[in-house]
Amino acid sequence: MPENNPPITILYEGGMQFVAENGTGCKIPVEPAVSMGGSGKTPNPVEYLVTALGSCVGIIMIMDFSRKGFKLDSFTMKIDGTRSKLCDCFFEKLHLIITLSGDMDDHTVAEVIQDTMHTCPIAAMFKKTMEITWEYQIIDRTHALEVQNQAHWAL
Repeated sequence: MPENNPPITILYEGGMQFVAENGTGCKIPVEPAVSMGGSGKTPNPVEYLVTALGSCVGIIMIMDFSRKGFKLDSFTMKIDGTRSKLCDCFFEKLHLIITLSGDMDDHTVAEVIQDTMHTCPIAAMFKKTMEITWEYQIIDRTHALEVQNQAHWAL
């Protein structure tokens, strides 16, 4: 494997608890969904996959805004999903709801999101098996702090 892509080690902790550790020693807990014996206190693999999508999209968007010379004041993303009727462990569709503020205009935001959905490797993998849609809202700077606070409460 290339050096910039360290291996992941999955450690069994007992019960239904696991810990994933990357090559730099960063550890994240993992357990199955509640329906499969998890406690519901730790993210499950599917939640981490959806988190990877949102994180990748967010990182690329913020990098793109910065490269274009725009300052972002706030950024929040919520991801909703439609589960498959065949098996609820699969998604048919994921929908990203992005709320942001800063010195950018509607055209710039639409362009950055469109470009991001083509360059994010996680989105590219997901698009092979499901539909990914998005919407966005640009809020004024005075409202941004309130939205950021609401996002933290939602965690």
